[in-house]
Amino acid sequence: MYFDQVEFGRRIKKARRAKELTQSALAEMLGVDRTHITKIENGGGACSIDLLVELSGHLGVSTDYLLTGRKVEYGELRQRLADVIDELSQIKEEI
Repeated sequence: MYFDQVEFGRRIKKARRAKELTQSALAEMLGVDRTHITKIENGGGACSIDLLVELSGHLGVSTDYLLTGRKVEYGELRQRLADVIDELSQIKEEI
């Protein structure tokens, strides 16, 4: 797997639109120029890690999703964690 800057930009654009934000509104929230957002979304510009983290927070998606396209399934993760907790509780009772 490698980083695809064009796909990264498309995911940002998709997440921005899902939040019903304009490029200008997102740029203002992030303290950057709208043209910077445009370049990122078009795959022609990069962003710092700090900006990536801010983008993630404002867009309500994980940095993993923005970088790789992989979504974290929190419901599935919570269920797996609950199952492990149950197993550990049973082991504790048996001891």
